[in-house]
Amino acid sequence: MTIPGVDVCVVGGGPAGLSAAHALLIARPGLRVAVCERAELRPRGAVVSIPPNGVRALEAISPELMPALRRHNNVHLSTRSFSPAGELVSSSEDGGLVTKIGVKGELLLLPWYALQAELAATLPDGVLHTGHKFLRYEEGADGVVAVFETPEGTHRLQASLLIGCDGEQSAVREQLVGDGPPQFLGRAVWRAVRPRPADWPVEKGFVGWGGLGQPSCLTHTIGEDGGMLSWQAFAPWPADRLDEIGGGRRAYTADAAGAGQPGAREQQQAAALLGRQRLERALTAFEGYDPRLRDLIATTDPAIVIEHGQFCREPDQCQVYARGRVALTGDAAHLGTPFLAQGCSQAIEDALELGRAVGAHGPTPEALAAYQEVRLPLSGEVQEASVQLFKELRSGTMTKHEIEVNTQRGFTSRTFAPLVASPAPMAAA
Repeated sequence: MTIPGVDVCVVGGGPAGLSAAHALLIARPGLRVAVCERAELRPRGAVVSIPPNGVRALEAISPELMPALRRHNNVHLSTRSFSPAGELVSSSEDGGLVTKIGVKGELLLLPWYALQAELAATLPDGVLHTGHKFLRYEEGADGVVAVFETPEGTHRLQASLLIGCDGEQSAVREQLVGDGPPQFLGRAVWRAVRPRPADWPVEKGFVGWGGLGQPSCLTHTIGEDGGMLSWQAFAPWPADRLDEIGGGRRAYTADAAGAGQPGAREQQQAAALLGRQRLERALTAFEGYDPRLRDLIATTDPAIVIEHGQFCREPDQCQVYARGRVALTGDAAHLGTPFLAQGCSQAIEDALELGRAVGAHGPTPEALAAYQEVRLPLSGEVQEASVQLFKELRSGTMTKHEIEVNTQRGFTSRTFAPLVASPAPMAAA
C-alpha cells in the first residue's frame, strides 16, 4: 500500500515509535503521522520494566492509555534468588527489590509485546504500517523523503519531519550522525517467552540465578495465573566471536517474513537450525548451573529464542538528538546499558517532549531543536549513570544498587505536566 505524504514519519514501531506517535497526535490534532515498522507485530521479546517516571510520562501523554497497560502488569508476590548451583540465596513474599523501586510511585512490569500491542491498538487506523524496512532518507529545504523497502517494492514517503525510533542499531542515526555501530559490552543475551514449567519454584513472581560478574538468568511469570514465563540470560562473550550471536545486530529466529513465499519451507528449516544452535550456546554458557534452569532453556521452543550481543554508547557520543528535519528518540538517541532499567522510560519521556515541541512549533526544524534542548541534558544524565554503573560492575567497584542510584539521582521522582493539544493552527512546513 502506498502511503500518502505526511507531516511526520516515524521509523520504528516499538514502544518508542508508538508512544511518539501518540504524543504527536495528541499535541497536534489533525497532524498526519505515519509509523513505519519493518516487521509484523507478533509476540516476541521479554518483559519490560517501566519505573515511576516512565509511568508518569505515559500518563502525561494520555491517561486513557493506562487502564489497558495496567491489565498486563505483573505484581510479583514471590521472589527467589539462587546461586548457580541452585542454593537459595534470598527469598521474599512481598515482591522484594521489584517492590522497592515502586516506593516513589507506580511501577509497571509487563511483556514487551503487550506494551507494543496496546500502544498500536489505540492508534487511529492508518497510522501504523508494517513491512516497511527503512533504507535511507533524503533531506531538502522543504522536507524529508524516507525510502523504504516493502513487499510491493521500494516506497518513497514525503514528510515534513523524520523521527528515528529504530533502536540501538538505528539506521536513521547512522545516516544522521554517522558514528558507526555501538560499543559491544562483552556479553551475550538470550531471551524467550514460554509456558511456565509445572515444577517452577514460584507460581507467580521472579526467579533469578547467578549474580554480578557471573552468567545470570532472570525470569518473570506473565499473566494473572502466571502461566507464561519470560526468561533473559546474560553471559560473558568474546568480541572475536560476536558474529556467532548476530554480529552487530540483534538476531531473531521467529520471523514470519517469507511465509507462503517460494522457499519458505527452506527458510523455516534454516531458522529452526539457527534456533537450536542458539539454545546450545546458551546451555554451554550455563554449564554446571542448576538443572531447573538448564531444563528451562533446553525445553524452550528453538524457533522463539532471541539472541544478540549487548551494546551501549558513551555519553559523549550522544550529543545530537536532532539536526534539521530529522530527530532521534530512545536507544537510537542515547543507548545506555540495562542498569537502571530506564531504557523504555527514557524513550517515553522523549516521546512526551517531542509531542510538546511539535505542539508548540508545528512540524518544523524549530520543533526538533526545542525537543533536543529539553531532552539532551535529562536523558544524557540517565545514560551517563547507566554506563558508569556497568563500568563499575566490570571493574569490581560497584557499591550502589541500581535502585539506589535511581532514587538518589531523582530519576524515578521526575514528574511531567500533562500534554495538551496546541490551540495554534498548523504551521507551514
